[in-house]
Amino acid sequence: MFDKDFRITGKHANYWKDLCELAGNVPDREQHNNFKIFSAYIDAYILCPLIGYQYNRKGVIDNSEEGSAGMLAEVISKRRNELKYVYQILMMLDEESEPDEDKRLYRAFKFSAETPEDKQLIEDNMKVFNAYFLGGLEILHEEFVEQCHDADDYLKRIYDYVQRFYAEQDDEAIREGINKYLD
Repeated sequence: MFDKDFRITGKHANYWKDLCELAGNVPDREQHNNFKIFSAYIDAYILCPLIGYQYNRKGVIDNSEEGSAGMLAEVISKRRNELKYVYQILMMLDEESEPDEDKRLYRAFKFSAETPEDKQLIEDNMKVFNAYFLGGLEILHEEFVEQCHDADDYLKRIYDYVQRFYAEQDDEAIREGINKYLD
């Protein structure tokens, strides 16, 4: 888990490029020359699944457009602990893909594929994680690429988005949810 290269194609690859700063040697820099939220692909890969979950949005790979984006295993492995943490949060919270609380807890902490069943469980969990990643990409692309035309738009959108996100958080519900697992 989080030890292999990761690559996507199609519109989501273009969304990822639109939201992240690209290395200077990438030939399609002009095509994706807009306001960037993330300094690296890995930052988006860590945060977007949480945004996808927060707004109950899962994406499905759509290869109708040309485009490819990805990260090497070396990059992913450097941030593996953060990715595992986000993975665990999603696996514990996502009742849609697993309604049983005990099974959600089990899958959140199962990282090694010792049996074929474990391997399948981890593959299924990674599909959930990546679906939320794609959903988060879609949300942020809609907010910050499709709606921003200049620096003023971008700054206003960032401010409004952070304020809205903060207002949507119910501190008491979050504490209760955490305490439920700790008790």
